[in-house]
Amino acid sequence: MTYFRPVLNTPADILKQYWGYAAFRPLQKEIIDHVMAGADVVALLPTGGGKSLCYQVPALVNDGLTIVISPLIALMKDQVNRLKSLGINAEAIYSGMRPAEIDRLLDNARFGKTKLLYVSPERLKTDMFRARVQTMPVRLIAVDEAHCISQWGHDFRPSYLEVGDLRAALPGVPVLALTASATKAVQDEIVEKLHLRKPVIVRDSYARHNLRYHVIPREDQLSYIERLLMKSPGSAIVYVRQRRKCVELAQWFSTKGMNAVAYHGGMDMKTRDVVQANWISGAARVIVATNAFGMGVDKSDVRLVVHADLPPGIEDYYQEAGRAGRDGKDAYCIIVVKPLSESNLVTRVESSFPDIEELRRVYKSLHIYLDTAVGSGFGETFEFDIDRYAARFGLRTAEVYVALDILAKDGWIAIDESSMRGSMLQIITDAESLYSHQVADTDTDMLTKALLRGYEGLWTSAVHIQETRLAKFLQWDEKKVKKHLIRLHALGLIDYRTGTAQNQVTLLRERVPEQNFTINLTAYAFRKERAFARMHSILSYLKDDVVCREVFIRQYFDELDARACGHCDRCLQNEPDSTKWMKAIYKVLDDRDGITVKDFLAAYQTEQQPSIKKELQQLAEENRIQIVEDRIYRSKK
Repeated sequence: MTYFRPVLNTPADILKQYWGYAAFRPLQKEIIDHVMAGADVVALLPTGGGKSLCYQVPALVNDGLTIVISPLIALMKDQVNRLKSLGINAEAIYSGMRPAEIDRLLDNARFGKTKLLYVSPERLKTDMFRARVQTMPVRLIAVDEAHCISQWGHDFRPSYLEVGDLRAALPGVPVLALTASATKAVQDEIVEKLHLRKPVIVRDSYARHNLRYHVIPREDQLSYIERLLMKSPGSAIVYVRQRRKCVELAQWFSTKGMNAVAYHGGMDMKTRDVVQANWISGAARVIVATNAFGMGVDKSDVRLVVHADLPPGIEDYYQEAGRAGRDGKDAYCIIVVKPLSESNLVTRVESSFPDIEELRRVYKSLHIYLDTAVGSGFGETFEFDIDRYAARFGLRTAEVYVALDILAKDGWIAIDESSMRGSMLQIITDAESLYSHQVADTDTDMLTKALLRGYEGLWTSAVHIQETRLAKFLQWDEKKVKKHLIRLHALGLIDYRTGTAQNQVTLLRERVPEQNFTINLTAYAFRKERAFARMHSILSYLKDDVVCREVFIRQYFDELDARACGHCDRCLQNEPDSTKWMKAIYKVLDDRDGITVKDFLAAYQTEQQPSIKKELQQLAEENRIQIVEDRIYRSKK
């Protein structure tokens, strides 16, 4: 497979050629048309709305380079790997990479060997990037998760402010800003901070008409969720907020006969990939996950998303719940509230904002752990075992995560949890030298052919490889594969780097004396205020005086004309029982010719069944349905 080179193709041609789709979604086509015309665009598309195609397709139609700014290293790597698998030359630059590798990737981008270059926002302010970017043939700047540039947003990152400087350095290059969740205040700040010129705003509705939003208060939360999962016919996600709880629930559901797996950010990348692949394939039906799960996951047939712990705000809830029903079929999004759920959320949000003295303590102990002296450390990357660090300094792991996230948001460090990565390999010799070693050694020949057959781009860049995959193909032991790769590395034929189970921390500033450490306290106070406002939004969403759950969500995102959905728990509660059960019956009968009363009642809780049965009898007496030999049919009119 050869990498794409620009030719005269339409966006529709590119979409069909590389992704196999016959047509764009309506808003995708509108966004791409504006981008191709050179306009600045703000695209507000809901989760699962296909945002990435809005810049990937123009990148392939246009000559030159598209720069994509993304805050998530794991997502960058995933996107790049997917594009490379399609034969598209994409690369990513992020913290923790070696200077020589960054230098090579920047040169590739400069000389037209790269179509899409993904970079973290921290990378934009480095001298090396700033010096090179103005010599690159940049045709488009795409800013993913653009709400991160706004202090009003739910995931503000100060490093995103550097994106505005990139726009100033490339004034003639159009900018596409993309986000799945942005209020009007966030949208306005995106336009301001990115210096957008008369931007076109393309906004989809936040309505997801096939989603059924429910809030269920239960003291027996665990057993109730268990019953929900038993009744759910398809794939399901259960969201929690703690890693330990994630594992415990997955184990509990498995003991109840459900094929359940756990997914959280503390797992190494290989384990996460296996867990995710098993769930996507259907080998595991239920995935119990923290908020580390979901970004970029493409599974359309999720029928149920349950929140066992409250999310920190409506934005988070909308994104997580929105992973249900992407195939357009009915799906349920249920928050199961136990008596302490609300107070636990308040405690969690309060603990997310430690005082400055606590942050100073973490800052000092971090540098002691990394063994960096005052005045040193700038730009250096270290492997970092967060559990070992926390134990050494008597800190709770959860507290450490909070403090490090604040240091990262204030621009002191960059954290790469996805550095629990697989192995990387690049061929660094010429073809003739490699061939001479192949001729001299059968194992080298077999392994080289397996590498070249299984992976694209090995001659030009470092590529993720899987030793297990190579071992299976060669029918070798995995240890033999690794041993031989190490040998080829020692011979100077390849650059082979094995994966690590460690996180990485990159220092973005030199170490200062503890008493000189500070953060932007004004911005910190504002973020705290916004976090509490978002917390109150989700607490308000839970209340019984909400007229319609979907209307609440849409109005939060400024869709003030939203109308009641008719199928959330509040709408159903406010409907006459006869109307409610007529809808439920006809929905079932749309898919089949009749159903027994017993099977119909089985979809509901035991305590509900007597009243539902009474309603069915009343509907039959009114000739709105027929019940013949204990089987329900449509009424013959």
